[in-house]
Amino acid sequence: MSAKDTQLHAALTRAVAGVPHHELRKRVAALSHRYRTEQVDDAAPALNDALDCLAYAVIRMPATYRAMHAALTAAEHHVHAPIATHLDLGGGTGAAAWAAAAVWPTITTELLERQRPAIQLGRQLAAEQLPALRWTAADLRSGELDRDVDLITIGYVLNELTADDRTAVVKAAARAANTIVIVEPGTPRGHQRTVDARDELINHGYTIAAPCPHQYACPIASPDWCHFAVRLPRTELHRMLKDGARNFEDEKFSYLVATRAPIRPSASRVLTRPTRPKNRVILDLCTTSGTKTQLTIPKSADTYRAARQTTWGDPWPN
Repeated sequence: MSAKDTQLHAALTRAVAGVPHHELRKRVAALSHRYRTEQVDDAAPALNDALDCLAYAVIRMPATYRAMHAALTAAEHHVHAPIATHLDLGGGTGAAAWAAAAVWPTITTELLERQRPAIQLGRQLAAEQLPALRWTAADLRSGELDRDVDLITIGYVLNELTADDRTAVVKAAARAANTIVIVEPGTPRGHQRTVDARDELINHGYTIAAPCPHQYACPIASPDWCHFAVRLPRTELHRMLKDGARNFEDEKFSYLVATRAPIRPSASRVLTRPTRPKNRVILDLCTTSGTKTQLTIPKSADTYRAARQTTWGDPWPN
């Protein structure tokens, strides 16, 4: 684990000390069901009270942090501009802020979050490692963002909004930031929300920096969808609360990096885990021409060794 992973796990361990596990398990079950079914219910928000927030943080925050970190690392690699100021929309308990600090240690972050119990827990978790975070209690659907920042993140938020609210939030972000990073669950619906946001941002003059190596329409058609994965360790508490036997889990996510700054484009993007039959590597690629293609690299090719080391989500040169 990285230093930030370790620090986050330590903060979560301190936060759950003394809390009855059977109470957490009830909340975890409800939150897991809501997450799997991608419910949108404004009358019953996901995080209602302090125990909901704590259950969410223990079960979801490490995975959300890892997915956000992967997307922000892509932004750092592909966006050719300094990133010093950061606004996180729907900040929850602060996973995106932790990820941004891991990628840009001197970044200044403000989080907008409407649920005060989430803000209180987020402050508690960040108190030792990220004491300078600024939290603002606000509903991101309420109107314009009176900000001018280098980076806006919208992580696992669009799935909690109606279609009209999603459009309004993306438009507001487009007027407030130089670079926008969106992360959604790695599901067909998560992919579609990301594609819709991609189209909206292109219409607002943004360039897509990642994962797409082009500005054309997404070539991935149903029943397929574009998503990636990060692996993270499970703590003993995590396994107990989710009745899990494995000591790791894979977080699947869809993401988008859009910017008004110059970019360092990739030639292609590896869309799935490479397959490695004997003496060859097979890569599924999204290309600069806006097409999805499959590339077979034989052992005799100069690029074979590089292909053997390539993983899902990596850029691939033409």
